[in-house]
Amino acid sequence: MKKLGFIGLGNMGKPMATNLVKAGYPLTVHDLRPEAVRDLVAMGAAAAGSPREVAEKSEVVITIVTSSPQVEQVMFGPDGVLAGMRSGATIIEMSTIDPTVTRKVAAAAAEKGIEMLDAPVSGAPPKAADGTLSIMVGGKKEVFERCRDILEVLGEKIFHVGEVGMGEVVKLANNLIGAVCGIAVCEGFLFGTRLGADPKTLFEVISASAGNCWFLQTRVPYPGVIPESPANKDFAPGFTTDLMAKDLGLILSAAEKTKIPLLAASLARQLMEAARASGLGDKDWSVVSKVIRRLAGEEV
Repeated sequence: MKKLGFIGLGNMGKPMATNLVKAGYPLTVHDLRPEAVRDLVAMGAAAAGSPREVAEKSEVVITIVTSSPQVEQVMFGPDGVLAGMRSGATIIEMSTIDPTVTRKVAAAAAEKGIEMLDAPVSGAPPKAADGTLSIMVGGKKEVFERCRDILEVLGEKIFHVGEVGMGEVVKLANNLIGAVCGIAVCEGFLFGTRLGADPKTLFEVISASAGNCWFLQTRVPYPGVIPESPANKDFAPGFTTDLMAKDLGLILSAAEKTKIPLLAASLARQLMEAARASGLGDKDWSVVSKVIRRLAGEEV
């Protein structure tokens, strides 16, 4: 089996790395939080003190961190992944970041004879834990096929979507749609409940009608309607408001560069920023429903 490296043991990365250890892959891990590294070492992984050390010990390095600047920090510099990787190795970059940064890293990797896939994921930590993520992969088809066995440990639905960088484009398009649909659900439930409808009745009917969507099935913003909604636990994440605001910022930045008007995405971003300004950035992003309800005069 290929020797793997894994950088980024957060809410998504830690369960993903755990699945690779369970699948029998030799794994070297790195994270800024020692406790996350210790947990993986206890399962059989090896610890590394830097991204470079991870790369030196690996044939394939997987990274999943929060932002474009973090990816650049992990990849570049004397302690970065590219400083330690050998020609013929492969990077699988699974963060959701600016596609231009993805292509910048891929170009630098290519100069050293290193292949790269961008493979952002869709799905919350429970899907990361049970290996049922959706993964959107950009890069050479032959590199994708060589890494398919690794990706199949991490995800259930795996799509090759084009050249390197296209994984990020498709992931961001998905998040744009998800954010706008989520806000529509929040407004629909506000409208319905204020006019006297029961939230459970709204859920039952909309689930069988044109308004049905992923957000409705996973994040009804009223407690007690569905078993796993973050609203049942004071909007514990999940996918945080900070991260959704970050992704919408990436979308709008790319849209501005390419002169694409995205009116609904702009509104969604402002609502996420309003939630962050209210101190809700670390809550699940469905907490935006509180902002919408407060605008309507409700005390929540």
